[in-house]
Amino acid sequence: MNIQKVKKVSPKLKKFQDEEWLISDIEHYGKARNFEKKSYKFMAKDKNEILGVLDLVIEANVAFLEGLVVNHNHRAKGIGKNLLLFAENFAKENKCTKIWTETDEDWEAAKFYKKMGYEICGVHEKHYLGRKGLILTKFF
Repeated sequence: MNIQKVKKVSPKLKKFQDEEWLISDIEHYGKARNFEKKSYKFMAKDKNEILGVLDLVIEANVAFLEGLVVNHNHRAKGIGKNLLLFAENFAKENKCTKIWTETDEDWEAAKFYKKMGYEICGVHEKHYLGRKGLILTKFF
């Protein structure tokens, strides 16, 4: 056996993955499932000014909040909350049963997510740049 880093997915490799995942899905779920990742970007604007952006990835019935950033001049005005609520509703409409994210433990975002009903489900001692990170989840 020889393990290699794949530089480009060939048609043969794609066919192999598609066929084998189909077999696994049928074995585990009784039918084929769609695990395609879909990415979405939501933006809050006031006239021509961008106030905040939220990036969301949905795979099967799980949503991952990849990023949420609010204009530094407009923080603590409910923009992040409104973006998050919008994304959560979007996730629910798309049959998601949970949403999760990660952030550094000492960021304001950690307090924000807890206030919004997210619970810590994991701690990453050496997160980005060696900082302590939190994995937070909210079930619908």
